[in-house]
Amino acid sequence: MNVLYLSRSNSGKPHPFIEEQTTALVNSYDVNAQHFFIKKGGISGYVKAIRQLYALLRRENSIDIIHVHYGLWGLVAVISKIAAHNKAKVVITFHGSDINKRTERPLSQLAARFSAHNILVSEKMLKYIHERFSLIPCGIDTDVELNHREVTRKEYGWGDNNFVVLFSSSFERSVKDPGFAFKVIAALEASSSKSIEFVELKGYNRNQLTRLMQAADALIMCSEREGSPQIVKEAVLNALPVVSNDVGDVKSICRNVDNCYIVDKEVSEYVKCLTSISLHPVRVRNRAPVLERFDNKVIAKRVFSIYNHVLGRMPLVTT
Repeated sequence: MNVLYLSRSNSGKPHPFIEEQTTALVNSYDVNAQHFFIKKGGISGYVKAIRQLYALLRRENSIDIIHVHYGLWGLVAVISKIAAHNKAKVVITFHGSDINKRTERPLSQLAARFSAHNILVSEKMLKYIHERFSLIPCGIDTDVELNHREVTRKEYGWGDNNFVVLFSSSFERSVKDPGFAFKVIAALEASSSKSIEFVELKGYNRNQLTRLMQAADALIMCSEREGSPQIVKEAVLNALPVVSNDVGDVKSICRNVDNCYIVDKEVSEYVKCLTSISLHPVRVRNRAPVLERFDNKVIAKRVFSIYNHVLGRMPLVTT
């Protein structure tokens, strides 16, 4: 089965969660993977991408599936496929803002109408897509050793009096509400005897992120919008306590997981949880619910079932 994965990337490489899902599919099933990247946004970027994908689809008739990651870019695949008279089936994974963001929702829903199947990563998306869909969150690579904490803290120069808090993303991403996070940290610094280190998650590769999460003491999320945030799954995987507002599927991800705090989006609520963690250091002990639900091997099985289903080869596997 030949699958073309379409996503946005300026680096020429897929985002880690796309790459890891693709690798799980290639390693476990008869999937030959190829990537196509949209390198620039805006109308001119999309027109260029349509032209390039059209040319590719005219040359190659062996592509069975075009799997698009992000709803807005589904139109690139749909338009290119129709114009090229290509037989490939379009599958779209919707990740959050493509459906939750009001300005992008109509175009994403239009793309969904022309796709063979739609994958929703969050239960909160169900009210927007009503046909040919499956609810499948993005998975994580669960093969991680929990033995990096002490050595990584020494490498960063963090001692017992350093309380290390990770922000869920880059400080530049306004949808993650870094302004609120800085208010939380300022209030924590004013009330704590600890030396607070506040670190944005930007520019780290997978190995560096794993080590950093095991070295840190807590992760905070305060986003305005989310789908099924990978960063929370990664935090639990690395036994890192989480403090978050009830956004996207965070509550569902953290169900039955200890030391994951879902709080009202109030500075005082965040500070209360972080203060407790700083005074009585804890790690996530019960990682099993996340490991069992979000292992990439489990997710790959369901995605591969969708591929076979839209190609008319077998019934859809729902679990």
